[in-house]
Amino acid sequence: MPEKKYKLCYPQLGNYDIPIQYFVNNGLHLEYLAPPAMTKRTIELGAKYSPDFVCAPFKCMMGCYIEALEQGANVLIQTGGTCRLGYYGELHEQILKDMGYDFEMFNLTLFRYKNLIGMLKGMKQFAPNASLLQMAKALPATARMITVIDKVEDNYRQNMGFEIKKGSYDKVYNRFLAQLRKAKGLSDVNRIYKKAIADFDAIPKNKPAHPLRVGVVGEYFTIMDPYSNHEIEKKLAQMGAEVHRWMNLSNSVLLCPDKGTLKKLKGYLTYDLYKFPSSLWVNIQKKLSSKYTKFDMGSSSISTIALAEHYAKKGFDGLVHVKSFGCTPEMDAVPVLHNISSDYKIPVLYLNYDTQTSDTGIETRLEAFYDMIAMRKEVTQS
Repeated sequence: MPEKKYKLCYPQLGNYDIPIQYFVNNGLHLEYLAPPAMTKRTIELGAKYSPDFVCAPFKCMMGCYIEALEQGANVLIQTGGTCRLGYYGELHEQILKDMGYDFEMFNLTLFRYKNLIGMLKGMKQFAPNASLLQMAKALPATARMITVIDKVEDNYRQNMGFEIKKGSYDKVYNRFLAQLRKAKGLSDVNRIYKKAIADFDAIPKNKPAHPLRVGVVGEYFTIMDPYSNHEIEKKLAQMGAEVHRWMNLSNSVLLCPDKGTLKKLKGYLTYDLYKFPSSLWVNIQKKLSSKYTKFDMGSSSISTIALAEHYAKKGFDGLVHVKSFGCTPEMDAVPVLHNISSDYKIPVLYLNYDTQTSDTGIETRLEAFYDMIAMRKEVTQS
């Protein structure tokens, strides 16, 4: 009996399919089917086969899974989350199998995959000939891809609105992504990253000494996927704002806070230091947000509160809170954001997303918000 050929796919989430594809190809030596770019059809498919009142990320993932299965994928990867999304892998699997699709679900939320060794061992069910050493060798380049994507996108959001020749930043950014998809290893990744940053720095800009600064906070999936949030960061940047967003895979999963932050917060550190880095940062966030909250409300809510206060203290001109409709942890964070807004006199734009959200409506609200904070800054500086 011939060996089954596995074709893996992970739902669209920004550009993180690039490092996932690298690991599958080089760590497992399996075929990876990159999910099609999200379109209106993706969202409509996801909404059609999902429970009505489930969150938008569930529907987006469902649409991505269906399109991946249509293209021939037979292993779907689900990473879940720390909210209800942690239960969605089983629900996605059941719905899709009820629809008649033949596939296997690699659900990383299951207990046996809770650490790196467990994950690597679990992958051997699809790549029995791959060794743990082989997988481990692919991890440095994979992790580095994630961090350089986040660093390049940080630079892009904070500077692209001030380019003199329109489209200059997009050109460099798109070339960076295209080259990263072809990277063969860690040295390639580092070279491509350095070139992209150098090219960004070389772009002529007309950036004021004190530009409008906007901090974006909110729900994990929607905030990181441009299609899901209607590209609000790019739209704000193009209006002339320096846009900051801490929430990404590097900060929330791979990296600890910088050494300066750790030194200042020395008294807050616990045994979490020896756990996964994200556990450390969550512990610190609880301490930072204790002025406003006594309990962890789940998922990204503590991050939202801590970062909102951080941006307010730094003198940012406005905050944008992004969440999917019905996201309970972020709903709980909203009253706290009201208090932060009042205490620090910082405007907050609240954006709720579902599969019926209008791009025109979002753009109109962003324009009004930008005009308001721009006039406010002008008055305070005069």
